[in-house]
Amino acid sequence: MAAGRIYWVDRCLGSNIVPAALRSARIDVRTYADLYPNDPKVQDADWIPQVAERGWVILTKDKNIRRLPVEVQALEAAQARYVCLSSASMTGEEQVACLLHHWKTIDSVVASKRAPLVVSVTRANVQWLDGDVWRVAKHKR
Repeated sequence: MAAGRIYWVDRCLGSNIVPAALRSARIDVRTYADLYPNDPKVQDADWIPQVAERGWVILTKDKNIRRLPVEVQALEAAQARYVCLSSASMTGEEQVACLLHHWKTIDSVVASKRAPLVVSVTRANVQWLDGDVWRVAKHKR
């Protein structure tokens, strides 16, 4: 489905429910624990370039990554692709439902936009940051 793209699931999305559901949907994922099995506290500004250098797409619900200057700089310098599930209060099952509902749209945006890329996924839609303007992606079925 993702044409060779690998999505890296940040620790804030857990290591079981979301990754397992994405794998069941035939999406190639790696988890935080796959990359850092013995280090639960690697700083975002440190792992962002390491994930991006592997060509993996960041999948998280950590909105601060797109707001904190040091992390924004890390995204830009690493030419990272960052996808953020914007409703942090969702349960694991709700996160899965939202991601899978929008997956074709998410993957299409990731495939068609240049890095660095910032994507926001809400229950309602998928948006990407185009300069200083949020653009809503057309929903893919």
